[in-house]
Amino acid sequence: MYAADTAERDLIAELTDEAGRRLSSSDLHQIALRLFVDHCIDDEPSATGQMLLRLALKASPYSENLADILAAYREITRQRVARELPGLAEWVAATAARRLPLPVVLSCDAYLGKARETACALTDRYFGVQPVIVVGGGALAFERDDAGAVLRLPVGDVYEALPAKVFESWTLLEALGARHGVLKIDDDTRVLPGIAADVDETRAVFAEGDYIGVTVASPFHDRCWHHGKCTAPVPAIYGKPFVAPWIRGALYYLSGTALARLTAHYLCFPGCLDGEYYEDKATGDLLHMLGVPAVGYAIESVLGLDTDAPERGVAMADA
Repeated sequence: MYAADTAERDLIAELTDEAGRRLSSSDLHQIALRLFVDHCIDDEPSATGQMLLRLALKASPYSENLADILAAYREITRQRVARELPGLAEWVAATAARRLPLPVVLSCDAYLGKARETACALTDRYFGVQPVIVVGGGALAFERDDAGAVLRLPVGDVYEALPAKVFESWTLLEALGARHGVLKIDDDTRVLPGIAADVDETRAVFAEGDYIGVTVASPFHDRCWHHGKCTAPVPAIYGKPFVAPWIRGALYYLSGTALARLTAHYLCFPGCLDGEYYEDKATGDLLHMLGVPAVGYAIESVLGLDTDAPERGVAMADA
């Protein structure tokens, strides 16, 4: 996974000291690629190799060899996961063989118990495929036992880190070959009793678009949704404009196409998440820019789920 920003800053500071001058972004792009070729390409896949490639991507996001660098990043990620987290690679392959999106429950350590209950209840409903729970706050790790499957990412585990946690999840899973996409699930989703989901009907729903779920189509959404939930001091009011209809984060589907576009953009322009607190709106805004429209459909109805998601809209203010 992506090394900490501090490690990247330390590397750039060290390279600058060695050069004895300020390094341009073009300099850093070339140096990062040279270091990768000289020290990483023939060694065991590592976080350092991933960091160098990500540094090269964002230092020169319009480079002529962009596609090659992205492919190299995906390959070193696959190799590292196969070596360090074989259980995760096996889960991705097994789910792909079922022609189903990867079911991913986004959570945190504080609600891990609830997330485990949700994932356990979802396994039978989702045709025997056990969802993976994603949390942050530590080194890259994957554990799978009778209590569930947990993927830990080296990102923050607080509310305001959720956009990064989600996008890092998609970046990792896309690199592992999530060709049937992902199904993002909130950790408080309930499985309704007495309903038998049909796998062919479910696949047919996911074939209807690249970005599917319950849409928020009004510009009048709650801009204080995050207030009181964040650990760090952040602006109390969300300050970005309404761009296009986006899909409520409680439950949504991203196809392999949507994942590839979204993660490539994020790898090149990680600043796209600056000032974002709402991962669902950030996802919708970026996909709209990348030519992937939101398709409104309540996935809850086909899988027999209750997300119990509060209304995000607000009344139009008086003129």
